[in-house]
Amino acid sequence: MASSSIYVAACNVRFLDRGEVPKGSAEIFFRKVKFWEDGELQEAPPVFVDGVNYFHVKVVGLLFVATTRVNISPSFVFELLQRIARVIKDYLGILNEDSLRKNFVLVYELLDEVIVSFFSYPI
Repeated sequence: MASSSIYVAACNVRFLDRGEVPKGSAEIFFRKVKFWEDGELQEAPPVFVDGVNYFHVKVVGLLFVATTRVNISPSFVFELLQRIARVIKDYLGILNEDSLRKNFVLVYELLDEVIVSFFSYPI
């Protein structure tokens, strides 16, 4: 797995962190996306800052973010983030900030299973 960290930016919950990106990466990403404006596009594109790629998808108001320092297929990362959000929603019934905070351990274990079974990379 080439992703260095996976987190939800809206509630600052970090699920996977391999320590390859700076600790303040969530704040850097959030500032870039929050103040991004373009009349044509609705969502901000992937962000590249100081050698770190930030890929994100917005699902029901939550930003699921993956960071990496290596070159990786964006479509792979977007699909992974969409599937993670879908699995979390299937298990929790509702996907919002409060349900993520209350069920953090369950979500962490789900992510662990996804990463281990599909990518053979233990968290």
